[in-house]
Amino acid sequence: MTTMDKRLILRPLTAAELALALADYAGLEQALGLNVTSTTTLLDDEEMRYAMRVRHTKVLQDEQNYCWLTMWAIIHREQQQLIGFLILKGRPNEQGEIIVGYVLDERYRGQGYATEALRQLAAWIFSHPGARWIIADTEKDNFASHRVLQHLGAELYRETEDLFWWRISRPASS
Repeated sequence: MTTMDKRLILRPLTAAELALALADYAGLEQALGLNVTSTTTLLDDEEMRYAMRVRHTKVLQDEQNYCWLTMWAIIHREQQQLIGFLILKGRPNEQGEIIVGYVLDERYRGQGYATEALRQLAAWIFSHPGARWIIADTEKDNFASHRVLQHLGAELYRETEDLFWWRISRPASS
């Protein structure tokens, strides 16, 4: 289920890999055959740990469809390092919507990796007939995420007190 392009490899994490990431991040990197990064990880943030625990629970409930419920590792191909995660929050709903999230190691921000990874995942999502929209929310002051989504042709379609909601439509050719 792995996808790759010239700079990045995307790999959906299994339930066992999500559990390993929570218990031993370096162990996950080793299990994936990657170079172990510094002692600081993307899971040092409690919000990310919570997101991974939720994804782990969801994957355990439906392991057959884990690709739609998990975090996808963003792997820097040349460096063989884990640099971020894409998060899928379920199969397409009745409207054909799939909710995604993403996080990138600070050292790799501003270099087009998030845009590239989301573009690659969007191609995988839209290869499935039921997928019509990719949905993402951003905090209002997260200008870098706004740019990532704008580069992918996302339109701002809803706003709450704290968040902007964006959607990317299925390309006409898909």
